[in-house]
Amino acid sequence: MLKKANPTKIKIITQAIELYNTFGVFNVLNQDIAKAVGISLSNFNYHFPKKENLIYAVCGHMSTLLQERIQANKMLTNDGIVLELVKIYLEFESEFKFFYLDTNSLLMTYPYIKKELELQITDDIKMIRNLNYIAIGKGLMKPEPENSIELLDTIANQIWMITHFWFAQSRLRNISDDLVDNGLRACFAILHPYLTKKGIEIYEGYLSNQPVNI
Repeated sequence: MLKKANPTKIKIITQAIELYNTFGVFNVLNQDIAKAVGISLSNFNYHFPKKENLIYAVCGHMSTLLQERIQANKMLTNDGIVLELVKIYLEFESEFKFFYLDTNSLLMTYPYIKKELELQITDDIKMIRNLNYIAIGKGLMKPEPENSIELLDTIANQIWMITHFWFAQSRLRNISDDLVDNGLRACFAILHPYLTKKGIEIYEGYLSNQPVNI
């Protein structure tokens, strides 16, 4: 998205994200962003007449960037390593932590974002579930028991919840140690009971930054 925007809009969006991450989205005024970019407020308002216009532009950029990163990662479609998707999510959330720390307030203030996020969440959970199906096919996960009640859906929901709220709960508990690695290990703990011996070896190798050979 930003590649197609004009240079001033790119600067505004980039600077807005930096300030939102530092001070929180509701503590930053448009004039603060304009000053940081080095433009007048009237010039800022020409590009983004209302704060919601900027918020929607930022969220649109976030959505596009996340999809590009997922689509560019061959390990996901080829190997079904769900932790690779978790890593993409956690690194992405680290770049846009303001959104994940202020999610509820943003959704209440900007209803359009709520509709878009609901669609994104549905896609995310479906992708996690499908990766686990691939893992079953490759012998990394045990087949879903016939008498289970949507076990893979439950696992996918748990992993999504860990990733989406990882930074918020870490902030609440005053935890700052390697949040991405700890988030990966938390998701591994969810998966562990359902992995085969081969799957455990593959995932432990992944967490140790060793080559993943499937």
